[in-house]
Parts: sequence; C-alpha cells; structure tokens
Amino acid sequence: MHLQYPKRVSIAFSNTIIRLYNRAKNTIDDEIIFDLSRSESLTPFGVIMLTSTIDECFRRGKKCSYLEPAKVSLKTFLVDIGFHSLFHLSTDDIIPDRMQTGTFQLRRVKGLDALIAETLTEIIGHQVNISPGLNYSLRLSLTELMTNVVDHSGIQDYYVCAYTYPERGQLRLCIADGGMGILRSLYLSKKFKLNLRNSHDAIILASTEGVSARPSRGGLGLSHLKGFAKVNEGQMCIISGRGKVFWKYDQGKIMKQKMTKPFIGTIVKFVINTDKEGLYFLVGEKDFLF
Repeated sequence: MHLQYPKRVSIAFSNTIIRLYNRAKNTIDDEIIFDLSRSESLTPFGVIMLTSTIDECFRRGKKCSYLEPAKVSLKTFLVDIGFHSLFHLSTDDIIPDRMQTGTFQLRRVKGLDALIAETLTEIIGHQVNISPGLNYSLRLSLTELMTNVVDHSGIQDYYVCAYTYPERGQLRLCIADGGMGILRSLYLSKKFKLNLRNSHDAIILASTEGVSARPSRGGLGLSHLKGFAKVNEGQMCIISGRGKVFWKYDQGKIMKQKMTKPFIGTIVKFVINTDKEGLYFLVGEKDFLF
C-alpha cells in the first residue's frame, strides 16, 4: 500500500490524515509506503499522527518504508523534532530538547512521567511570561492530562512533542494516545453515560472543570489548560472517536466537526501565542503581583 500524505500535514487536514491512519491500520497488505515526498509542512499534530500510524503498522507486523520530503526545511524540521531519531532513520547526532527554542522532541512515553510535564511547563514559561502560581497550575494540569491516559485510556503508551514557531509567534504542543477514547472512558465510569449522545458531547464534558472518570477528585487538567488558552487567545483542539472540537479563541469561535473515520484514542493539541506582552497569572495571586 502506498500512502501519499498531503502538502500540509496539520490538524486542518485531520480528516485526510485520520483516513490514512485507518487505511494503514486496516489493510491486508504486508508492506506500507509512507510517502511525504510532496509534503511541505508538518506540525506536532502531523508528526504524532504519522508516528501513531507507523507504530500501529509495526504492531500488526507490517513492513514499513518512508519516502522523505523533498523540501529541505521540512527534512530539517523532522530531524529537529525527533522523528528521525525515534525511527532510527539517520545517523545524525540527536539534538537535545532545547528549552530556549521551545522544542520538545517527539517521545513515545510509557506510564506517568512527571518530568515531561515539568519540562513542557518550563518551555511555556520561557516563551510566555507566567507567574509562579500559573506555572504550578499548568504543570499540574499537564500531569493530570498524562495521568488520564494511564488511568482511563486502557493503555500505557502515548506520544508527546512540542515546537515553537518564532515567525508565527506560536508554541504548538500535542499529546495523543491510541486508547479507548473519551466517550467510552466516560461511559464505563457509569457517571455520565445518560448525558452523552456522541463523541462531541463527551469531549465537551471532559473539558469541563470537575469532570473525571476516576472516583476521586480530578477533572482539572483539560479545563485549566482550556482556560489558559482562552486568556492567551490561543487554541485547543481535541479529537476522539468521530468527534473533533476546536476552541479557536484567537478567532472567537468554537467549531465542531464529525470525523469521516474514527480515531480510536484521543488527541489533544494546543496553540499558545508567544508574542503577547504582559503577565499571565491566577485569579487571586496577589502576593506575586504586589
């Protein structure tokens, strides 16, 4: 099977990219060619979806090959973000995570890793002026987001990466897992199933403060991150099952889209504006301000 990826491998083309994911996962072919020769740009979302697709094929015993992009800048990006290192595609020196440039290289993580949440928060703090209280809140929110994967997805593995685009004044962060998805997780909790009609309802509910599938207190991760994205006038997007909800606070709107093919798992993507002046802080954090 030959999979031709589009020019832009980003969340704007999520239907196309998830269709490719399902084609690769469900094919009876023994060999799959991942063709990025015509691609001109990838985002952290695109990198994680490509990685998830390749990993899924490896798990099913498929032979995978890769046609690299012709565009030199995209080749450099894939090396910088750690795609080549993860799949041993080159002997180039591994570039370490670079807090100052805002790169968190692609990782396949197993279980809860608090250091990752701490590192991501440090990257955000270097790019955006945030108070100590907000720094602590974001770190806890990212930790809970990863805890949700371990507790609710039914699997232990997930993917993380982040990249800063200085020319756009943006930091983009993506976390994804191939677990059971938000709708099924909430349904199995037996706490919310009567209120859920589809994946969109489940996504919106899961991003509401205090909502968690675990019996103990939780439900702060997505809601706090969504709140920060709103104040920052950034973006947050969640894809799970056949649902896609996109909070575009920079454009003042929320979009819902039904996926033509499901993604059995959950993808969370953030865009944080790094070119805005001023201090971000928690409500009531007066000790730091004065």
